[in-house]
Amino acid sequence: MSVLALSVQVYGQPDIFAYLPSAVFYPQPNVESAILRVDRYPEPQIPIGLLPIFFRLVKAGFSQKRKTLRNSLAGGMRWKPAQSEAILYQSGINSMRRAETLSLEEWGELADIVNKLEKNASMK
Repeated sequence: MSVLALSVQVYGQPDIFAYLPSAVFYPQPNVESAILRVDRYPEPQIPIGLLPIFFRLVKAGFSQKRKTLRNSLAGGMRWKPAQSEAILYQSGINSMRRAETLSLEEWGELADIVNKLEKNASMK
């Protein structure tokens, strides 16, 4: 999963519409291309109120390639590594995983936990 794939899946169901051979491009690339159709959902798959924190987390998670979630979230969210590990544990996510292995649902759960923690911290 990538930032682009997650972003698309929040708002709609992607489907390959057609394939394009490399010969239709100049210069001809060494890969084939596809036209993607996205059928929009009536509502985003992540609650609207969670979208800002969701995208902050996704950006932080993917900000450091080949890093574990524990480290990439700590750096991107300006958390201590132990804090990052605790939040991931609370979300039921192994802190040694990498950002690209999380599903949309797991990112949504993480956003929900972080949102609740931030609300509780601001109330004190």
